[in-house]
Amino acid sequence: MPLIKPFLSVILTATLLASCQSAGGSYKITLKDGRQYMCKGRPEYQSKTGYYRYRTFQDRDSLLRADEVLMIEEQDT
Repeated sequence: MPLIKPFLSVILTATLLASCQSAGGSYKITLKDGRQYMCKGRPEYQSKTGYYRYRTFQDRDSLLRADEVLMIEEQDT
């Protein structure tokens, strides 16, 4: 019985870490000219401006013109 508590703690911690990692996911944005950008979470289309807004892995906001974007793909982790 004493081994169950540490085992459950390890399982719970691993589950929490896995859920935090996959929250939002990562996406690859491919432009029509072939350039690619990786971002945290799904890019948001801003209809008023015609740009996609996304968050970089350096925790900065960035914008891309929607007419330059070829595709946005979710990446498997």
